[in-house]
Formats: sequence, C-alpha cells, structure tokens
Amino acid sequence: MIPRVFGSNEAWVLHREDLYTTQDGHCNIYLLLDAYSKVCLGHILTVDLPEISDVSNLLNNAKTETGGWPRQVFIAKNDPYVTALKSITKGLNVKTTDVPYKDLKKMIRPFSESFDYEFKGGKHLPPLSTSEREEMEASIPQTYNPCPCASGKKFKYCCQKSFYDITEAMCQAEAGNLGVALHFMKEAELKVGLTAEVLCRYGICWSYFDHKESIEYLEKAIQKNPNHPRTNYILGIEAVENKNYLMAIQYYQNAIKHYPKEDKFHLNETLNNLGSVYYRLMQYQEAKATWEKALVLLPNDEIIKRNLIECIYENPIIPEQIREISPFIKRYLTAL
Repeated sequence: MIPRVFGSNEAWVLHREDLYTTQDGHCNIYLLLDAYSKVCLGHILTVDLPEISDVSNLLNNAKTETGGWPRQVFIAKNDPYVTALKSITKGLNVKTTDVPYKDLKKMIRPFSESFDYEFKGGKHLPPLSTSEREEMEASIPQTYNPCPCASGKKFKYCCQKSFYDITEAMCQAEAGNLGVALHFMKEAELKVGLTAEVLCRYGICWSYFDHKESIEYLEKAIQKNPNHPRTNYILGIEAVENKNYLMAIQYYQNAIKHYPKEDKFHLNETLNNLGSVYYRLMQYQEAKATWEKALVLLPNDEIIKRNLIECIYENPIIPEQIREISPFIKRYLTAL
C-alpha cells in the first residue's frame, strides 16, 4: 500500500461530485479531502443526500486516520449539506466555512480533474483556456440548483435523470445521426415524460434534418409551457432568421425572465443574442447594456468582449456618450 502523506491537518474539504451509474442513475458522492495535500480521507456514495450519521462517521474515521480534528472544514456555499455539516461540527470545536463554489473548485481542481478521469470516463484533454473552462463549468447545471427548464424544481428532481440521454441525443443529431439521436430522446421521454424540455430537445434534434418537423415540436413545447426558457430562446433564433426582430426580442426577453439566475451559461447566451438584435435595430444603448450584463455573468467570454469593443466602444458611428465604457465593466476589459 502506498503511504498517504497528509498536510498540516489545518483544514478539510467536504466536496460533492455528481456520478452517473447504470444501476442507480445520477448519484452524489461526498468526498472528504485534506485541503493541502488533496488526499481523499474517505467518501460516501448515495442516491440522495447522505444521512447525518454517515457524515459523522466519515469525519470520525478521518480524525482517527490523521490523528486529530482540523481547525476548519470547507464546503461550497450553495451545497445542500451546509446546514447539516455545521450542526455536526458545532460541538467538535471545528469551524465550518462555506465558500463560493468557484473558490472551492480552485482549491480542489487537481483532485477533481483526476476524479473526472478515473471515475467519469474522462480523457486527458489539452489544457483549457480560462474562458473555455468557465464556459464548460457554467454549462453543466448544479444538482441542487433550480432546474434550467424553469419548472421550479431542483435539477436533481427534474431534468437531471434525462440529462445523459438528452446530451447524447444533441451530440448524435449534430453529428448527423438522426436515428440514434431519436433513440436517446425516447429514453429521455421514458424517464421524465413528454415535458416542454423534452419536446424542445426533439425540436433541436430535428432542426438538423427537417425544419418543418422541428418547428412542430417547438410549437408543442411552447404550448406545453409558454415560459419554457430554451424554447423561447430557440424561437428567438428562428424569428431573427425570418428578420422578425421585434418578435425575437420578445422571445429572448421571456427566456431571460424565466431562466434561473444560477444558469449563467444560458442567460449569457441569450443576452448575447438579444444584444445582437438591438444592434441590428441600431438601438445601441440597449445593445451595450445587454452585452455588458452578459459579460458580468461570464467575465471571460471573448465573443461578448469582442462585440462590446468592436461594435460599441471603438465604433466611430456610435455617439460618443454611448461609446464610453461603463465603470463597472472596465475591470473585465484588461486588454484595453
């Protein structure tokens, strides 16, 4: 056995990863890590949140192995187990510190990348740029965040059970494999029903092969739920292609209104498109404000930066007062 080398026992991290198994579907795996060495001190695999007794045993076993309690345990601020962990550590003279998820990811990134490779069928990929990593992480819904379909449920209890099949369907459709894509969509439908999200995804699959069939599915989706964000977004794109810009604005605004605030990826994407419509209509102040909102959501988005720089800030046809960079946005534009 390879001996473990621990840090100074100053801090541990209780970190949750999503794991998909063919037997149980989407599961939670809570990992207890030494914050300095990144050594895993133990884990709990569960379909739902773990029992308090299981986490207490996990902490006690780690104490035995490392020779004492840490000064504090870190956990992500939005993790559903924050309150329970604080109740466990309260009587142990151990401080529980909840930190923003993005800061926690920085602390454990080497372990997470290794975990992804070993347990999620990952591959060694070329290093990602900051913007690529930010976009990738923002595009995957967090398990206990509101579902991007705007059902009002947590993602885990709504669309997550169909997430794998829908993702595969989108990839297969884009690759030109309609039959395989529809097979995965049928699997998604069997798991969650013919929801607005599923109908919309059928529409996206068909968009690569049959425009009429695609629109029929999108119309069914919007009838099922007029406020379904993704369907409104796709119909906004359709309206732009038909040069119906005022209708596109309505669709995009409705999508933005109903996407959960936690879904920064799709909000950013929709705001970018909305800004482009405003620009086409020569509503430059609205375009500027919309693109700036999008940049705040994903500060490393190079497309948004380029739109702002080339179309607004450095565009001589724009009135000078509009071309001025908003004070709160300057820090995102270090290249200037």
